[in-house]
Amino acid sequence: MIDFTEVMPELFTRSKLLILDFSKIPAGIIDEENIQKFFEHCIEHGINPRKPENRQKFNNKMLGVSGQRYLVSQYGEDRVSMLGDTHIAKEGRTIHMGVDIFSKDLEQVSAPSNGTVVMAGHEEGFGEYGNYLIFQPEGIEGMYIFLGHLAKDSGRVGSIKQGTLIGHLGDYIDNENGGWSRHLHLQIITRLPDPGLTPIGYSTKDSFGPNSLLFPDPMPYFPNWRVLE
Repeated sequence: MIDFTEVMPELFTRSKLLILDFSKIPAGIIDEENIQKFFEHCIEHGINPRKPENRQKFNNKMLGVSGQRYLVSQYGEDRVSMLGDTHIAKEGRTIHMGVDIFSKDLEQVSAPSNGTVVMAGHEEGFGEYGNYLIFQPEGIEGMYIFLGHLAKDSGRVGSIKQGTLIGHLGDYIDNENGGWSRHLHLQIITRLPDPGLTPIGYSTKDSFGPNSLLFPDPMPYFPNWRVLE
């Protein structure tokens, strides 16, 4: 297995866990790191906590309190409370199949190994991937890295060296990144999607087992990545 390098600056050393499954949030967690409390406060005051600008405010506050550069979610996390009445939740697909890396700024995204950007595109619609690319690491058959919610300047198809800039995070303004707070969706995929399609980012509970074979946990590929709990 290849030990991939950082896809964003200081990712391995300045990352903090963000728990998005409300049922898994520890009782003693401080309010600034408790997204359930943030949701409850927003709803109480007639504010939509799912709007990207509001989610960004929470992320920025948690990053400020923790002193970290990134907030990192968990693979296989049930986000039913986060998704609300979105079309994804209505389909029963609430289990996240990748890892999300949230930031305050529109960070650079770099190749984690030598390889090739084999696909780049834009998925239209609010709540979709926005700009994305698919990277194939050199020397690994049947394994690709899907990177979603990128900026418009991201994603040139072609060979690339490890550590080379391949893009930036996209913003929620004008739906550049699909209308999300600033973050990178990082997902391992074992085969390329059909032309014009993208891999599912969420699974139903019943399908998680077989889907986890198609979209395995990315974290073992980044053994030097330390996420503070």
